[in-house]
Amino acid sequence: MFTEFVNFISENLLIFQLISFFISAIFLGFSIYFIIKINLAGERLNYYREVIGGVNISKRRSLKIWKRIQQRLKTGKTEQLKLAILEADKILDEILKMAGYRGKNLDERLSFITVAQLSNIEEIKQAHKLKKRIVSEPDFTITLNEARAIIDIYKKAFQELNLIE
Repeated sequence: MFTEFVNFISENLLIFQLISFFISAIFLGFSIYFIIKINLAGERLNYYREVIGGVNISKRRSLKIWKRIQQRLKTGKTEQLKLAILEADKILDEILKMAGYRGKNLDERLSFITVAQLSNIEEIKQAHKLKKRIVSEPDFTITLNEARAIIDIYKKAFQELNLIE
């Protein structure tokens, strides 16, 4: 009896393999469908799609934040001006990190950049120092004109990095 069973399996092995392949493909398809449907890999999928597709990394996100920075400047309120500078600095840090510049923080990453890579690097370093003052000194005040000047420095860098137009 066992011998007959083994013979039956060996004679129909190709059929069993095909059935197994189709069942596995169906389960794999359902798994992928549900992962996409519940957005389990949403952000990472978008990131990899941008990287593989050659799209400028996180450009859409940066543009959204850039619009928010512009809106903060329009309010003219000191707290909003500070937040605009903090956000601009954060975008620059993220972009340089994604571009492959080494360093634990933005200070270290900026030290690797030359004027040939970013024409206003010295201004960026000064703007970053001001950002550190904003973080470390809660009562630090900034005028609208000063904030606009700082944001213009970041704007020039973002334009050179092709994040904004």
